[in-house]
Parts: sequence; C-alpha cells; structure tokens
Amino acid sequence: MNREEYKMTREDILKILGIENSDPLTQNELLQQVSSSVSTRILNKVTEQLDDNDLDELSKLIDADDEAAVSSYIESKIPDFESFKAKIEEDTIREIGNNSKGLVEKANHIQSDTIAT
Repeated sequence: MNREEYKMTREDILKILGIENSDPLTQNELLQQVSSSVSTRILNKVTEQLDDNDLDELSKLIDADDEAAVSSYIESKIPDFESFKAKIEEDTIREIGNNSKGLVEKANHIQSDTIAT
C-alpha cells in the first residue's frame, strides 16, 4: 500500500482524540504524549519482527547515533516499512482516542452522579 493512503493530518488526529476544540497549548502537549506513545509502539513492533542477530546489529547502529543507517537497516528488514509504520501510528492514535473518550464519559458520569447526590 502507498504511504499516502495512511497519512493522517493534524486535524484528523485532533478529532480522533476528541481535542479539536481544546486550546492550542493543550493540543500540543497531548500530541507530544501521543507521539511518544506511537514511537514506543513502533519500536516495540519493529523489535518483534527482528531476530537476535538483527537486533544486535540495530543496537550497534543506534549506539553509533547514525539515524540514516538505522532507518535504512530497518527498511531493509521490514518489507514496506512506511506502510507498516503508518498502520501502527493510525491504530495507536485510534486506540488512544477510544480510550480517552471512554475516560471522559466515565468522568462525566461520576460528576453527574456526585451532583445528583
């Protein structure tokens, strides 16, 4: 699949997270947290795809602080890496969005129960 098929815009992400009407500072803070979660998830999924020898080699490249070599190595080991990565990004963002909406609903329910009592 083409990478562009998966590309989510900032506006898409804000809507999925339910924060499209929040102030820009809040949006940026939450987007940073989501970005960190996405990066962690991608790294975990990449390591699941590699054998021990591949992981050792990747570790050496990371230790050498050669970002281009790291990217090239991962792309050589994971077919269609851009689509692989984009799918994980989208799934993670949607999962966080679904979880956050559930938390907001629970908080609103608790608040309405407290007010009613």
